[in-house]
Amino acid sequence: MTENSWDVIIAGGGAAGLSAALMLGRSRRRVLVIDAGSPRNRNASHMHGVLG
Repeated sequence: MTENSWDVIIAGGGAAGLSAALMLGRSRRRVLVIDAGSPRNRNASHMHGVLG
């Protein structure tokens, strides 16, 4: 197993977590996103400025 080092670890792959990961990645940071895998906002009528 190899050892990884991350600049930032983000807990949560929702809108805020993915937006933060995107901005940090664009700033050449090594980012790890950890998510539970259960969508909580899938029933939202709309969201702006979010990938997906």
